[in-house]
Order: sequence, then structure tokens, then C-alpha cells
Amino acid sequence: KRLTLTRQFYSTSSYKGAAMKTKTYKIGNHRGNGRIFLEGNLIKSAGFDCGFEYTRVDDVVNGEITLHAGAVCGLSGLHFPVRRVTQSIRNGKARPIIDLSDATISERFAGFSSVEVEFHDGMLIYRGAK
Repeated sequence: KRLTLTRQFYSTSSYKGAAMKTKTYKIGNHRGNGRIFLEGNLIKSAGFDCGFEYTRVDDVVNGEITLHAGAVCGLSGLHFPVRRVTQSIRNGKARPIIDLSDATISERFAGFSSVEVEFHDGMLIYRGAK
């Protein structure tokens, strides 16, 4: 099960670190669920390389999804599920892929056709964009 946070403590909306880059991605559809597909060197430069672990944290209050490189431990020892960056081979080279596809994508970004992804060192922040 996915842990969803409603406490302001976990919010990234007040995060002051400068983004390395911000890019807009369309929200796709896969088997009736929302889908956001990221690939390539941009996610690798943010610290998400093939096979690396990451943790997804949903912020219901601010309508964001944040991916943290590595495992995250919350308040009171609360642990979040760990996922892995997958890979695909193109022209003999591995390229990292992060594919978010589930019902919460449609819920979290209802009314948005795209998301804006901020690339930080060790963190990706997804926010709704028209």
C-alpha cells in the first residue's frame, strides 16, 4: 500500500533549493490509470540511475508527488515503500526510466493535462500544470 501524507512537515512546496531543471510532461493513460513516463540523462543527472532505489511520497495537501533517491524514514519510524529505477537499452546503452502509472496519478492531478517536474539533486517534484 502507498503511504499518503497530509502533514505539512512533508511538504515540498516550501522547498527552497534551486532546481537543476524544470520540464513539463503530458499525463498519459495506461489501462484506465494516469501515467507519467520519464527517461534519459536528465533523471540520471538528478541521481536516479538504472537500478537505483527511490521512495515516492504523495502530498495530498499540496497536490504533489515527490520522489527521493534512496529510502526515506518518516516521523515515528514510519517507512515508505522503496521502488527501483528501471532501464531500457537503446543503441547498446542503458537508459534510466521512471514510470508512474496508477489510479492516484489521475486523482492527484485531476483537472491537469500535464505535470511540471522539478529536477533536484536526489529529488524529483511533480506538480500539476495546465
